[in-house]
Amino acid sequence: MPQLTDITRADFQEAVRIYLEEAYGQGEPPQRVRDRLGWPEGETLAEVAAGEAFERTPADAPPPECTRLRLRLGNPAFPHMKLGLDRVAETGDWVLTVDCHDARLLEVVGDAEREAVAALIQANADLKSRIERRWTEAGLPTFEQYIRDRLAARRAGPAAR
Repeated sequence: MPQLTDITRADFQEAVRIYLEEAYGQGEPPQRVRDRLGWPEGETLAEVAAGEAFERTPADAPPPECTRLRLRLGNPAFPHMKLGLDRVAETGDWVLTVDCHDARLLEVVGDAEREAVAALIQANADLKSRIERRWTEAGLPTFEQYIRDRLAARRAGPAAR
């Protein structure tokens, strides 16, 4: 699995393309999303993610020193969904993820909104699954692929590691 400097601009652009295709279909994403797609020059994600459109954790760290990177791309029903990259703690590898950013919604809505919010959360989860499945199928670094690679290495024994 890759380090942040191993993920190319082209790979990240492919991840964004798949995300937008699943989230917005044939429609054009809103201007606020399109504005976040103008990234600094660079051939690796470490360079691209230095742009101000990316949210970093910790916020003041350069991308290679972060544990998480987020790019808010939303979807038509929920503008807060994000394309994310997470550093796997045990290895330092980076994996793509979709951050639905909706986990606490049910805690803050009243009874009248509960059913609609539950439906939104389910729709976001379904979208997340579709995007991450397509990323894996495209050979992009996902947590699913990370686990598959780790299991394959374990089965192959210590000589393969």
